[in-house]
Amino acid sequence: RSLYHVVNQYTIEDKRRSQNKMRGNMTNINAKIKAISDELNQEFVERHDEINGAILALLSKNHVLYLGSPGTAKSALIDTLSKKVDAANYFQWLLTKFTVPDELFGAVSLKGLENDEYRRITTHKLPEAHIAFVDEIFKGSSAILNTLLTIVNERKFHNNGAIMTVPLISVFGASNELPESEDLSALYDRMGLRYVVKYISEDAAMKAMLRGTKPATSTKLTLTELIQAQAEVAAIPVSDIILDNIITIRKHMKQEGIIVSDRRYRMSVEILKASAWLNGNTTVTEEDMSIMVHILWAQPTEIKTVQRVVLSLVNPYLNKIIEYVDMAAEIYTVALNLVLKDASKAGAAGSEAVPKFKKIIESMAGLKLEISKAGKDQKAIDDAIATVNSQYKEVLAKTLGLKL
Repeated sequence: RSLYHVVNQYTIEDKRRSQNKMRGNMTNINAKIKAISDELNQEFVERHDEINGAILALLSKNHVLYLGSPGTAKSALIDTLSKKVDAANYFQWLLTKFTVPDELFGAVSLKGLENDEYRRITTHKLPEAHIAFVDEIFKGSSAILNTLLTIVNERKFHNNGAIMTVPLISVFGASNELPESEDLSALYDRMGLRYVVKYISEDAAMKAMLRGTKPATSTKLTLTELIQAQAEVAAIPVSDIILDNIITIRKHMKQEGIIVSDRRYRMSVEILKASAWLNGNTTVTEEDMSIMVHILWAQPTEIKTVQRVVLSLVNPYLNKIIEYVDMAAEIYTVALNLVLKDASKAGAAGSEAVPKFKKIIESMAGLKLEISKAGKDQKAIDDAIATVNSQYKEVLAKTLGLKL
């Protein structure tokens, strides 16, 4: 063999070893992030979607809004997540109408004023944070919101005439209510993922929360590993088929009277890439597009419509699964509320609820068979069946005193 051939072969093999090492490293990072997700789900019950959204936000460098009442573990969730990223600076603050810019961006340097400089000391404040949680994010003054908007959107902070590039990855905002003024619409639009966070619904989940079960392990991810994962996410390709699907969704949304900004559709592409990477895919698939349910709504009343539009196109099976879960949840709530109001009506509540549950469970079993024959992933239907069976058992026990 010629010297050229030997050198060229060595270079090819060297590249292959390097690529395999990189792939192995990324697989390891992916496994770590999935372990972190599992641990968070053990600790924060009935928060699967919110946890998934938080992780996708970190991977795609997007932001999240949690809309809901106080006491739903929003801040605790993000605080715990931030501690799982070693060397990541974390900042948390509650905004009120009395909050001043110093509290978020740092106090003005007195030494700087002596030199005619209006410079803020940003140590341990938002401009130096990688991850931030801002509670009641829409309650701040216009001075705070304008600066916050620049940090969130451009990752820039203006300090004494100098433009500072901030290391911010994601802001997690929480609010009890939607923004009402036009001044807040720009910030609201930049929260790429949105979730309505509700109180725990099922008794078993409530018991787990009261018990305060902590995961046996605590997986950590380095900031360097997270940055590596973000680079890998950014490189995930998006096919014309997926882009055409997004355009189709946009058309259907317009027909439903729901107008979504161009920015949000662009943000959705980055989040889709993150979903694909987290699922171990080398390209975005139609299954990844279900995350758009949490991107495209502006009012909670629009969620069901967005869900129907997105899932009908992406995976009609998912749409049907959600319909069954919603039906079961309504039967569950009506039956248990009736028992709470009047214990003497427990038998009647059970007699009415049980046949309905049986019909739903039978239909879901048929749907699972259909999904299996189609060669589709069965995790969603399995999870849904487990949820409905759990509700059915609880209704049986509390209304008829029966156990399965």
